[in-house]
Amino acid sequence: MIALDMICMLDEKEISFVAKYYRKGSFSVDKAWTSIGVGAPSRWRRFRAAAAVAAIVVLSATAAVIYNKYEHNSRQPEIVTESDLLSPTEVVRVIDFDEVALPVVVDKIKEVYGVKVTNLPENAETYILSLRYEGTAEDLVLTINEILDTDITIEE
Repeated sequence: MIALDMICMLDEKEISFVAKYYRKGSFSVDKAWTSIGVGAPSRWRRFRAAAAVAAIVVLSATAAVIYNKYEHNSRQPEIVTESDLLSPTEVVRVIDFDEVALPVVVDKIKEVYGVKVTNLPENAETYILSLRYEGTAEDLVLTINEILDTDITIEE
């Protein structure tokens, strides 16, 4: 109980000290903030904080747009040619023969068009062909069949 009385006496002494020496207007909030190195809070500080947040949002959005734009541009577009879309028998090519035997013609057709030609006659070396042709492999084989009176075909 004695300890409680001493605490109350200390509190009364502190209160009487403050009441004795207190002067109205002697305590300034701004001076107190600046004395501890923080500075007085102001309305402008809120606006500066809002402006900083807005700047961060704008810069982040700009960076995202630029990254997205360059990411899409850095990918090389896949070049699709007409021959990629068509089967080997539908591709139009130019092929030229000048007095060549039929087996050589068939080998050249395989090389140029990428198709396999079958049903050659047994005496194919005796057939000689001179021809400049622009078209598909199927049309070329039909033309050769008409010219040489053969029955060669394209195997698919």
